[in-house]
Amino acid sequence: MKKNGNKYNQSIIEKTFNQYKIKLIPQPNSIIISIQSYDSNKIFESQFYLVYLQSFKLLNSCLTNDEIIQFISLLIERKNIKIEENKFNLKLFLFPILLNHSYIELILNQQDIQSNNKKFDKENYKNLFLKKFIKGHDNCINKISIFPSGNLISVSNDKSIKIYNNKFNLLQHIPNAHDDWINYVDIKDENNFVTCSYDKNIKTWIKKEKKFTINKIIYNSHKYVVSKIIYYGNTKLISCSQDETIKIWEENNNYYQNITILTHFKMIFSILLLEDKNIIISGGFDGIKFWNLYNLELIKTFNDIFCGSWNGICRIDNDKIITQSIDGDNEISLKIISILNKCIIKEINFPFYCFGINIIDKKGIFLVGGDSNDIKIYNKDNYENIQTIKNSHIGNILGFIELKNGTIASYGDDGIINIWSFK
Repeated sequence: MKKNGNKYNQSIIEKTFNQYKIKLIPQPNSIIISIQSYDSNKIFESQFYLVYLQSFKLLNSCLTNDEIIQFISLLIERKNIKIEENKFNLKLFLFPILLNHSYIELILNQQDIQSNNKKFDKENYKNLFLKKFIKGHDNCINKISIFPSGNLISVSNDKSIKIYNNKFNLLQHIPNAHDDWINYVDIKDENNFVTCSYDKNIKTWIKKEKKFTINKIIYNSHKYVVSKIIYYGNTKLISCSQDETIKIWEENNNYYQNITILTHFKMIFSILLLEDKNIIISGGFDGIKFWNLYNLELIKTFNDIFCGSWNGICRIDNDKIITQSIDGDNEISLKIISILNKCIIKEINFPFYCFGINIIDKKGIFLVGGDSNDIKIYNKDNYENIQTIKNSHIGNILGFIELKNGTIASYGDDGIINIWSFK
């Protein structure tokens, strides 16, 4: 196989270092570095692109893929290496043989490789079909989330919260849970969840005597609509708002204290927390921004990506996210962004405004819905459209969730929850 005139060597190189087994797996334009820890049997793995590795002073664009792999292999063999391991990732420091003042730092992430690298099986794929539907709310359903037990929770523009068991039998209905539309719900564990609303308030909820009740309220948390709220660890919350700010809150006895404010220049609609990468991703009318989770400094801005939905940014796998985008002359597309390299690696032209995206790892697919009433299903490896379900809802489709039994729930403007199964 030839690539840019360079020979591509497919052989896997294996090395050992202390309690670690290290694999270097060549790819056409990149290498995969996989490290297994013998004592805990944990596996860390990440893909590093040739252009990224060439950005280091130690390497240059004249080196072929094989030469880069051999260079890294030599450093490991000569023990010019240091490994730092924590809960989420592993840092690999490669020290050059002669230049002791410089080094290559690579971050590898712990993952279930079998799950995260699930390939789309074209031969055995069965189309999605409508199994049943449930009248969920009297107005638009903005978000459905799933508890660890398999129970579900939905929030709506009708200001109410509904909790179901895994067969969609209603367990609890909380009318007037907020004073205005409820935009989002995030689950902490079986007994705690958090909601945000057009009323500018954030509410945490706790289960007592088998029923959920309000735990804490952050009144007027933002100056305008709170678009999305998510948990960060056990004691923090992250919210974003159409007032152009992201706020981080820390629980302090009986209230939440705002400890950090990050800003966009226009409305913000979505945030995505990647704790294993130490990154917060935010999306709004002025683009997509990557923030360092530790020092909260801005890492990267994609100014030309217009994101206008709280369900419009989704993680595809260990190194990629997908986001909706409305480009220059109202051209609609999906953008695939490399988390590692902070660059757009694929654009998918799209026939309608996209409001909801979700990955179904076990099938190797992702689903997209929007203002056309149609559901489009894509192969998450090559981004090819493999199925389109026409008129799947009456109104905009805002999101999807995979249920414990392998079925898919979709929801949107019509207040209906459609349950889909694979034939």
